[in-house]
Amino acid sequence: MPPSAFNAWLANMKASGLARSDAQCAKALGISTNSVVSMKKRGADLRTALACRALLHRLEPYNG
Repeated sequence: MPPSAFNAWLANMKASGLARSDAQCAKALGISTNSVVSMKKRGADLRTALACRALLHRLEPYNG
């Protein structure tokens, strides 16, 4: 996930009312706010990209 896509995801989370800040997005992903800062500059891996999509589409965790 390139940095531009990660930054767009952050904006979409805020615009949709699912988060009010980068810190809330970090909490939803289960990562630190420092990791969000890093991903804004360097992008994110596939696992994080998939989690971002799931959160934006309000999917619940898979429980089998």
